[in-house]
Amino acid sequence: MYTIGIDLGSTAVKLVAKGERGLISRSRPAVRQEALVGQMVEEFLSWAEISRDEVERVALTGVRTASFTRSVLGLPTCTVPEFEAIGRGGLALSGGLERALVVSLGTGTALVLAGPEGCNHLGGSGIGGGTLTGLGMLLLGEKNPEHIGALAARGRADLVDLMMSDLCDGDLPTLSRDLTASNFGHISPDARREDLALGLVTMILQSAGCQALFALRHTQLKDVVLTGSLTRLPQAKEQFEFMSASFGLNFRIPGELAPYATALGAVVCPEQVRTQIGSER
Repeated sequence: MYTIGIDLGSTAVKLVAKGERGLISRSRPAVRQEALVGQMVEEFLSWAEISRDEVERVALTGVRTASFTRSVLGLPTCTVPEFEAIGRGGLALSGGLERALVVSLGTGTALVLAGPEGCNHLGGSGIGGGTLTGLGMLLLGEKNPEHIGALAARGRADLVDLMMSDLCDGDLPTLSRDLTASNFGHISPDARREDLALGLVTMILQSAGCQALFALRHTQLKDVVLTGSLTRLPQAKEQFEFMSASFGLNFRIPGELAPYATALGAVVCPEQVRTQIGSER
């Protein structure tokens, strides 16, 4: 039997099936109408070669699910609060962590403290994938995150960003000279699209890392699990390894399934946080 998890995001829908063949995942363009979700699930089941009779439950999450009233394809259907799904999904992919700060890099950025006692939304920002596509279009004439990441891979940060090394000869007590002093604060007349792309990607990823640092500053917790589609940017691994060393935190990206963590979280959330909707078959 399978449980289907669906993360209804504002820019994409992430679907996972958890069952006897392990985890099956797929991403589709966002939909606005509730009626279209059933069609999308039907296509997903066909693509994954799963029959309706093999589906035990459909679990929906995302801010738009609050208005959902009908079951999906007549199957047992529930909704799960998005921040619960973010936290539970991050822990499920963390490699065995009992407690962590889960940072969801979606259209914006959300920070959820997750542990045995539950999930607590600490806050976040409007800087995320939406920023990447919006400013990418304005600065580069490109809104595809994969294309922006590929451009950034050929860029030079020193032609865009002001670094601490530009301001001082050595490290300060709390600031390494390798840190960014100002994103886009040192634009060179020679800066190319590739350099601007790297500056944009760097700003967004470093913003998320700094938010995590501030959230955990007065705690003993050091583990940060990064989820969401922006974790697939080519620059993500290097940037968060650098911030791990600079901030004294353990940033981790849980592999290829990181973009599907919230959908998986909807699957693994305990019964007490689920809300049953619609009629069952």
